[in-house]
Amino acid sequence: MYITYCRNQNTVDLEDKTSYRLGLTGGDYRPTWLVRVSDWKRVPGEAAVDGYHTLSYCWEQSGEVVKRENDNNDYHLVDNSEHCVVEGYDADNDFIMRKSLSPIEECDLEESIDPEVEEKNNKYVTWCEPISETTTLKHVTYEELLQQLCKDFQVEYLWYDKVCIDQSDKKHKSDEIKQMHQIYCNARYTIVLIPELIVYDLEDFDQEVPKHGTNARKTFLSELETSFWMKRSWTLEEVMMSKHILVVGTDVNMFQHSLYTPDTPPTAKDRFSESLIDFGGQIKRNNGSVNQALTHAHFRTSTKPHDMIFALKNIFASLFDDIEMNYSTDVQETFNDFYRHIATKDLSILCFGANLSPNGTQRKQSTMGDYNLPSWTGVDGLHLGDHVYITTHSQLSYTMDNSMKMNIKTNHYWKIAITKYKYGPYYFSKEHTPESKHDYLVEQKQKIHFNRSHKKLTDLAQADKDTILAEWFTNMHIDTGHFMTHYHYRQHDENNPLTQLRPLSLTHDCEEEECIVLPILFQVLHPTFLPVDKYKSIRGPKRAIYLLPVFCKCPNDSKSEVQYKAVGVYLLGNYPVDNILLPFNIRFNKLSPTFNWNHCVGRDDIDPVQDPKDILNILFENDYHDVPKKFIIE
Repeated sequence: MYITYCRNQNTVDLEDKTSYRLGLTGGDYRPTWLVRVSDWKRVPGEAAVDGYHTLSYCWEQSGEVVKRENDNNDYHLVDNSEHCVVEGYDADNDFIMRKSLSPIEECDLEESIDPEVEEKNNKYVTWCEPISETTTLKHVTYEELLQQLCKDFQVEYLWYDKVCIDQSDKKHKSDEIKQMHQIYCNARYTIVLIPELIVYDLEDFDQEVPKHGTNARKTFLSELETSFWMKRSWTLEEVMMSKHILVVGTDVNMFQHSLYTPDTPPTAKDRFSESLIDFGGQIKRNNGSVNQALTHAHFRTSTKPHDMIFALKNIFASLFDDIEMNYSTDVQETFNDFYRHIATKDLSILCFGANLSPNGTQRKQSTMGDYNLPSWTGVDGLHLGDHVYITTHSQLSYTMDNSMKMNIKTNHYWKIAITKYKYGPYYFSKEHTPESKHDYLVEQKQKIHFNRSHKKLTDLAQADKDTILAEWFTNMHIDTGHFMTHYHYRQHDENNPLTQLRPLSLTHDCEEEECIVLPILFQVLHPTFLPVDKYKSIRGPKRAIYLLPVFCKCPNDSKSEVQYKAVGVYLLGNYPVDNILLPFNIRFNKLSPTFNWNHCVGRDDIDPVQDPKDILNILFENDYHDVPKKFIIE
């Protein structure tokens, strides 16, 4: 596919970030080769004394993809100089057209499709239809387009894989791929090229929108979510290793930086600043966990299936002594080796919930369905996006075997009975239609948010069951980003009040099955962002959220041993944050102890601020079994 780049760009940034962007220096590491932008020559990396930039793009959007006629059935790219650089683009008069994914479906079948439009739709991601006499089009190669873009943004040296990696030298290619995490995390910033991003109406820059600032920025972020770039495996690695990114569309751009990096200026936060940018730096500071990458990776793809794993290996380079990139290895073996290895290093792989909305529809479309992965990989669900610290009970041990089974042995576990939430995805009745569920939950969430923001807390000790469940539904979504599907309720009596019930988010409806909760504590450090003006924020204190993994007994089809599936998480609660800077609506634990983790086991007599090991001992002190049990997780 071919793309278009307009030189007179607009920015959706809410403030001028040019000086900050140009002042960035990057790290000390230099790639083997770089492209010198002034003459587009490949030069040694040390030539970039003042730093370099990296590029993140979709290979399929840099020319025409042609399948080779060989035994490998792989592809190569042909660039016929049909990319376009637009001079003097007039947004009020000229038109930027974008590829339609389903042109036939969008037309009346009785009408004929303009052959010229159909041809462009099959060849271009975006193209310009100039009306203004001052607008000119220049057709160029992809590299010429990149050179012009870099000059416009004052980039002197660029790492561009097609030029800086010798594609014909397998050893050199393998060595360079192993260093990609270093290449991206040491760059001054990464240029992310997403041609689908377009501004259609200049008035959107003046239209104020809550949370986003302007309608232009809101549209930009919405279109970015559905872009081809957001679906690719390698681009995930590239952005997670970067500290700063400049997203460039056809005629609009946005600069964003990590809010996790010290001494960064305030910015309008979005999904990049919250969870994606600078993950590599977080890993180095021991502030990143496996679940954070898998929450994105399980919904991305690549031309070669092996690359889905190779990109992940680069993200977790510190966990792999030798990142081997061997495309001749069986694909299933490649997937199995990665997940088996990563599970031995980090049990946050178990920290996932349902990938479902309350109406039962999938929130994101998984790309992992062809690889026969076990339940503990979380491929049937959606991993939490925040950093997770893991603490296991002192009497728990686990191993991974070659058949992809996780074997957990422990003396401590809960056997629980759960109930479907009647406004969740697994409950169906004439009274609880998808539409009625949606209306009820929206109404309840708005009411709860309004009351909390105005310091009006529900007296949960006097509340009925539906009210308490609505509060927990809201908390589950705030704390984890997931929706409650079930709840666990210790029988209501004087010793076990209704307020002890807790929400679960499960990938399967296990109401009729045996459910087990094991003593593996997920301490989720949920970031808070403190507003400094109407739209900009800085990183604030974190608050800890506590969860446990849930496992469901599998039907025993003449198997010699009972086996279980990993199905989701059990939300215990959190602890109060003693910081007056935090908004009141996330400090409500101090006035409502129901939401403290210790309340669920009737231990309001203790301070909820405890060491994680002590938390596990308290939670499971009455659930000791003389004979340790082995749980086989398939």
